[in-house]
Amino acid sequence: MAITATGWLITSDVVHEAAFRIDIPEQDRGRWVLSYLPTNRRLSRNQAMAGMVLAEMIVLEQPHPAGLDHEVAQLHATELDCTLHDVMSLLALRAPAGSTEPEPPVGPTDDRLRSAAALAHGVTSFAA
Repeated sequence: MAITATGWLITSDVVHEAAFRIDIPEQDRGRWVLSYLPTNRRLSRNQAMAGMVLAEMIVLEQPHPAGLDHEVAQLHATELDCTLHDVMSLLALRAPAGSTEPEPPVGPTDDRLRSAAALAHGVTSFAA
């Protein structure tokens, strides 16, 4: 997990998310925006950092669901005024297309013996 933080930008080498500081002259100047949250949400720097850490925790633990420390993750989500489920859903919606390819069905090679669900995984079957 490598998060890079400067005075105006927080990035990660694990997730394709970022947080940036608003520097235009307006009432929210100095507040932060997190890329996976709605754009009207303004955060403190600590909240933005918690959001980046949480995004990395979720993405790094995807292959190992039992490995996610739900208590720590929930604390980070609470700091963002969100639930852990909300954050996971927002990150899932932003996942790159094709990032979770379905596994090919395992079963008989004769199409007559395969289920409709197995055939729906991109396999075309023609009856003669």
